[in-house]
Amino acid sequence: MTFFIFLEKIVQINVGRPKDLEKRQRILTAAKSLFLRCGYHGSSMNQIAQEAGVTKLTVYNHFQDKANLFVCAIVATCEELLSARPLNLQADSNFYQEFVHACELALNITNLPEAIKLERLLVELAAEQNPLAQTFYNACHLRMNALWENFFQQAIELGFIQREALKNLTLLILSLLLGLRHHEVLLGVREVPTAEEKQQIILNSIEIFMLKYQKKS
Repeated sequence: MTFFIFLEKIVQINVGRPKDLEKRQRILTAAKSLFLRCGYHGSSMNQIAQEAGVTKLTVYNHFQDKANLFVCAIVATCEELLSARPLNLQADSNFYQEFVHACELALNITNLPEAIKLERLLVELAAEQNPLAQTFYNACHLRMNALWENFFQQAIELGFIQREALKNLTLLILSLLLGLRHHEVLLGVREVPTAEEKQQIILNSIEIFMLKYQKKS
C-alpha cells in the first residue's frame, strides 16, 4: 500500500449515519475556504456549518472532529492544486522543453494565492508543534516531491541526465526555483514573481541544474 492510498484511507474515517455526498462536499468547500481565510484556530465547526448551510450536527455526522475535517479539507485542496497533467517523458521528447514545462507548473502552483495561504497555515501549525503540521506536509509537500522524483526517474532512464539520488535532484531544483525569494513572498515582504520573472527564474535554475547533471556524451 502506498503512502497516499494509506492517507486517503485515514481521511475517510468518519462516524455517524450514511452520508449525503452533496452535503459532504458543501462542508468540505466551506472548510477549505475558512481554514485558508482564518487559519485552523480561527475556524470553528459552527462557522463551517453556517457557511455550508447545514447544522453543526450534520458536520459531525460527516467528519469525526475538527482535526479530521481539517485533514480532509487540506488533502482535497492539495490534490486540486497538484492535479495538473502528468509529467511524462518519451525517448523522443525534447527534454529541455519538458523541463521548462515542469518548472512552469511548479512555480505557477506554488505562487497561487491558495498555495501561499496553505504555506502560511503550515508555518502557523509548525510553530506550535501541532501534529497536524506533519499530516499537512505529507499531503502537500511530499506529493509535490513525488511528482518531481517521478519526472527525474524517467529522465535518468531515458538518458537525459546523469544518475543521482532522486531526493537530491528534487532538492536542488526546488531550492533553485524557490529559495530566498519565495521565503520573502511567504513573509509578505515581496510580491509573487511576474510572468517574465518566472521565466528568468526557470531558465537560470535549469542552466545551473544541467551544469551539474547533464549527461556526458
